[in-house]
Amino acid sequence: MDAAHDAPAHDAPDRAAIYRAVHESPEFQEIRARYRRFVLPATAAFLLWYLLYVVLAVSAPQLMARPIAGPFNTAWLLGLLQFASTFLLTWLYARHARAHRDRAALGLRWETQDRLR
Repeated sequence: MDAAHDAPAHDAPDRAAIYRAVHESPEFQEIRARYRRFVLPATAAFLLWYLLYVVLAVSAPQLMARPIAGPFNTAWLLGLLQFASTFLLTWLYARHARAHRDRAALGLRWETQDRLR
């Protein structure tokens, strides 16, 4: 058995209080705000883009069937752009996380771990 299990219960940190304090801290709130400022608009834009594709496929089949090059038509182009936009959005998310949240979140994590010891 290790020393952590031998210590009296009154010496153990109040984990719930520590996590509540971290959750209420300005640093954590800033990390969450930065996350929301990116994710909510990006999600809305992607959903609108996807719904546009679906609506065009249903309501404008003649537009979607318009040839671009050989058998490659508008529907194919927009469908492939759906994949491209997914990869672009993933890359943008990762870049935004690295630039605006990861370092602050890691610092907050280490601070929390120190308080839990």
